[in-house]
Amino acid sequence: MSINISEPSLSVDEINVPEISELSSEFTYNYYTVDERISEYKDSLVDSLQNLPRYVTLRWGAPVLSNFEIGKNEYIQRESSKERSIENNFSKIMSEDRFLNKGYMSHIFSDITSIEQGGADLENYSRLSQDNIESIFKMSQRQIQKISSNSNPDDEIHNQHLSLISSAYSNLANMPKDSLGLRVYDESGRLTDNDGLLKALCDSLSISVKINNAIIQDIFRNSKEKIKNLNAFNVSSSAKKSDDKVVIQAIGNTKQYYSPSNSQPIKLLGYIIERYWSTPGGYTKQKNFFVEDPTVTNFVDKTPLYGITYVYTVRAIFSVKMLTRLSSGASISEIYISSKPIPSHVNCLEFVPPPEPENLKFTFDYDEGNLIVQWDPPVNPQKDIKQYQVFRRKSINFPFELIAQYGFDRSYPGWPDNTRYTTGEIVDANNFSNTPPEYRNLIKSSENLVCFHRDKDFSVDAEFFQNESFIYSICSIDAHGMISNYSEQHEVVFDSYKNKIISKVVCGSGSPKPYPNMKLRVDAFKDSIRVSGDETKELSIYFSPEYLKIKDKDNKTYKIIEAITPAKNNKPYYVLQLINLDNQKSQLIKININDTANLTSS
Repeated sequence: MSINISEPSLSVDEINVPEISELSSEFTYNYYTVDERISEYKDSLVDSLQNLPRYVTLRWGAPVLSNFEIGKNEYIQRESSKERSIENNFSKIMSEDRFLNKGYMSHIFSDITSIEQGGADLENYSRLSQDNIESIFKMSQRQIQKISSNSNPDDEIHNQHLSLISSAYSNLANMPKDSLGLRVYDESGRLTDNDGLLKALCDSLSISVKINNAIIQDIFRNSKEKIKNLNAFNVSSSAKKSDDKVVIQAIGNTKQYYSPSNSQPIKLLGYIIERYWSTPGGYTKQKNFFVEDPTVTNFVDKTPLYGITYVYTVRAIFSVKMLTRLSSGASISEIYISSKPIPSHVNCLEFVPPPEPENLKFTFDYDEGNLIVQWDPPVNPQKDIKQYQVFRRKSINFPFELIAQYGFDRSYPGWPDNTRYTTGEIVDANNFSNTPPEYRNLIKSSENLVCFHRDKDFSVDAEFFQNESFIYSICSIDAHGMISNYSEQHEVVFDSYKNKIISKVVCGSGSPKPYPNMKLRVDAFKDSIRVSGDETKELSIYFSPEYLKIKDKDNKTYKIIEAITPAKNNKPYYVLQLINLDNQKSQLIKININDTANLTSS
């Protein structure tokens, strides 16, 4: 079969390189720095990620290439020369989108099923256009005839090529299904499709064809003028950028034509990572990162600012060999093509509250007659504690009251409003201007770390031996406005007989602010019951447990009820003691639980 090439269409290159897959991003925060919101970390000598204050990790899946594309499963290797690196050739890299030409439409010829589906789509389109045609194979010819009828019959090219194009469409539409395929010829015109690799390639090949839109709509109208504008893909390695041309800057040229059987037409070189700053007004590109090793599918950005939302895009970079036309003639040029960018966004924020202060100590100042509360900063790997709150209450039956808040935050204000982070509470050392005037006296600002408080309201009446007791607790606040749970809660009272402070822990460390008694160190249930009157004449005991045994996360079973079982020789029992408060006499009652079904055993 002969192929007729008709003007005005010229050869059109279409490049579609594969993208990466499964891109993910993760922000890691290790420790605080005073300028973390305005300055990138610049210590290039850091040899471990744990020593970085913060970083973003990107991971992705490599593009999938066929055996033919990667050169018969050969391992992909890159030349180490700087002249051929991605970074040094960044300005020459072209996106595959640059090969999209709005003057052309694309159609893919592949297997019989796909072609028949394409024909069915054309048939539906024809019916929508009110064309009374039922044969999908006659569709193209009929449409061309319809288009040509609206063209200028005096056009010379119209007269020359109408019959040729109609005949070509008819021949293609009426070809037998078993005649589809690809024959490969060498430069001398000899058939070379006996090569196993090429034959396998031809059997599964999908051919993408670009057709000039002028053929579809108005190829015969003003065709002489259109010929001048159709050279959209003339390539010159030294040409300047223009709107009508895709300018290719070749990385390397060779005058020798290559054969697909012994060359690698496409090669994965590495990746370009672009970082954008996301703001309410849009996205601002900040910088590019280059991964020169194609086998690496992860990257660590060591320079993110805290509090910023970033969008990262990753593009795979390929070396593609293609035929180019230069002023000196045609040659095979190597160009760098980038895939479509795959995006992922990450919020550079951490949400780990600081630990509670430790080792609360209480000292009475006999000269001033008040109490000094001291504490130690907790072990905090993030090193970001910038405020302390001091709380006090009368007893476990009352809520806590804030009596002082110490602030020593010297962080540089940052985006978006050039302020420091705040807690959102009414009293905040980082939000003094918006604190109500009646609470501003609670805020104590300092240049340095403060770990003590003087409570002048702790009074002692040595004359009448009347002393007040209070429960104290401290909370930490970090540089990002997050607040810790309560520290240990100490009940403090001044013993006038011993003339010293007495303190005891009534609640362990870690109670949440809404539930200050959660770690209470007293028995919440009384072990004794008081009864009087006629109720003392009779006692009924009920056994109705919610659970007979429990299991931990490792599926280990624990016994919680002591009962007499068939497997036990001993007879465990519970004891109930009855005490008559009038005559101070008591009686012990043994209670046995008989488990004949062995339900309580572990």
